[in-house]
Amino acid sequence: MEILEFLISASGISAILIFLSKWIINYLGKMGIENYRNELQKEELKTKHKFELEAEKHRSDLAKINLEFQIKLSKLHVDQFEIIRKIYSKLIQAEKPLEYLIRPIKINPKKTDQEVASEVGEKANDFFDYFDENEILLNEETSLLIENIRKCYFEVWSTFSKKQFMEDATSGELRVKLGNEMNKAYKEVLQGEMQTLKLKLKEDLRTQIGVIEENLVAKYAKNNSV
Repeated sequence: MEILEFLISASGISAILIFLSKWIINYLGKMGIENYRNELQKEELKTKHKFELEAEKHRSDLAKINLEFQIKLSKLHVDQFEIIRKIYSKLIQAEKPLEYLIRPIKINPKKTDQEVASEVGEKANDFFDYFDENEILLNEETSLLIENIRKCYFEVWSTFSKKQFMEDATSGELRVKLGNEMNKAYKEVLQGEMQTLKLKLKEDLRTQIGVIEENLVAKYAKNNSV
């Protein structure tokens, strides 16, 4: 009887120990899994935060690059605007002394032909040099028009130079022929073809200015909407 009671009590204790062991193991297992989950969540939050910081940095870098690009592009448009303005201004300055030089009738001239011719050369070089230096920022139509104006300009200048060079050594028919060539250069080239080209150039430059202004307004609106 004592042995049986002992066995029963021993079995009960063993069962309790086994139960407790299983419960402890199960509890520790759950705690371990929970801790693992917590660690995973912490790592996930760290990774997400790090990613967000890096993404924000990239967005900031991209915004900075885009702003720098927009500034450069806007500056390019402003440069184009200024070049267009100067080109037309220099063309007018180059045309005036040439027109005066070969004008058939001059009333009370204040300068000699030699002085005016020197001014023609100076203004023409200034205009065409400026065009050559900045042609890359002009469209093809503008460049073509100015090249044709250059041809007209030098055609008129060549006619004047030939008359000046040969006039004193000629007489009669040749002198009349040179005079007729000068009149033709004045009327048909300087006052005719060159003026037509100048009007086309003015329209083309105005179109370019309009496009530049539209681009600048669009960029301003885009930047303000961001």
